[in-house]
Amino acid sequence: MSKFDANTVGNNLIQVEGTIIFKLQDILNKRNITRYKLSKMTHIRYDTICNYCKGDVTLLNIEYLKIFCSVLDCNVEDIIEYKN
Repeated sequence: MSKFDANTVGNNLIQVEGTIIFKLQDILNKRNITRYKLSKMTHIRYDTICNYCKGDVTLLNIEYLKIFCSVLDCNVEDIIEYKN
């Protein structure tokens, strides 16, 4: 069980009600770019890109976000969003 699971508060982290929404797949759809093509463009593993598209990410990699923003010519807010 991860310290980030919804039912635990590890290392005295406070619990919050908000959620992070991943919108990478939306951008890819708008730009007509496949996950496979993004993987080839960025040299980021296909499985990792799939996880970002599905929102199956526990810890964000800042370098990946920078690469996505650069290659897709977008802002971080276009890729992830916090909803309270």
